[in-house]
Amino acid sequence: MSIISNVPLFFIILIPAIVIVLLIIRMNRNQFRSMESHVSEFEGSPRHGVEAEMTVISKKEIIAPNAGKIAKVDLLVEVHLPGNAPYQVSTCWLVEVDSLDQILPGKNLPVRVDPKQPVRIFPNVPWARLWVFGK
Repeated sequence: MSIISNVPLFFIILIPAIVIVLLIIRMNRNQFRSMESHVSEFEGSPRHGVEAEMTVISKKEIIAPNAGKIAKVDLLVEVHLPGNAPYQVSTCWLVEVDSLDQILPGKNLPVRVDPKQPVRIFPNVPWARLWVFGK
C-alpha cells in the first residue's frame, strides 16, 4: 500500500475526531457559562439581602477526603428576620473544617436573607458560603 492511498483514510479518521473534540469543548464552555449564571444568580442576593440572625437547630456534615478543608453541611435553622416571626428553613453550606464548631446546635449566626425568597439564606461570615448545587 502506498502513502497516497493512506491519506484519504487518515482524513476520514482525523476530521470526525476534530469535529468531536470541538463539539465537546463547546458543550463544556456552554455548561460553564450556565453554571456561572446560576452561581451569580445566587451570589447576587447576599449583597442585597436583608441582614438577619439564625439559630442552628440541627446539622449534618459531610467531609469529603479530597475536598481540602471544606465540609458540606446540611442545616435546619430558625431565622430571625427583623419585623417577622421566626421561621424554620433547611439550607446547605460549605464550611471551613476549622470553623465547624461555630455551627453547633443552639449557636446564633449572622445571615442575609433574600427578600424575594425568604427561604434562601446566605451565610454572613467569612468561613462559609452557600452550597448552590442542591443537596
